[in-house]
Amino acid sequence: MIHIDKIVGNIKFDQILRSKHQEMSKSGNVETIIVARLESERTRMRKVSDKGTEIALTMPPGSCLSDGDVVLLTGEKMVVVQREPENVALVTVHDDIPQDHMLETAVRIGHTIGNLHRPLKIEGNRIFFPIQALSEIELFEKLFFNLKDHLDIKNDNMIFEPEQGYDVHEH
Repeated sequence: MIHIDKIVGNIKFDQILRSKHQEMSKSGNVETIIVARLESERTRMRKVSDKGTEIALTMPPGSCLSDGDVVLLTGEKMVVVQREPENVALVTVHDDIPQDHMLETAVRIGHTIGNLHRPLKIEGNRIFFPIQALSEIELFEKLFFNLKDHLDIKNDNMIFEPEQGYDVHEH
């Protein structure tokens, strides 16, 4: 079993690691461990890579494993975290909201999602947050019924990584 206590870096943000990852992938020396979002903040866990390597992670308090994190890098092997995709609600706010409805729309969306203590990811006019069941889409359609002319709600399945500061606890 290999013991790991820190993150080396992330292949999505570090060009040197990205190049090393591409090079080692060609020779079959990259291994992956799958981590769900809800377990990504655990400081202690055991995982088995896709190639059978047993790994014991003992991370510093406050650590969070992200998609693309390199947790082991040697001359012979690189172990990369792959976050597990999950169901999310996707709320798309229409671009053509009349000026006199913008504030109300923003406050109602924020209030509704905030009361559920969901982590968020915001990209332009789209808001993503995790759901536990696809039936929750119907719930949000009911909760946002008064705003139906200003937004669309649908589900998606993606690797969800909340934005810094919007990764609150869930109920």
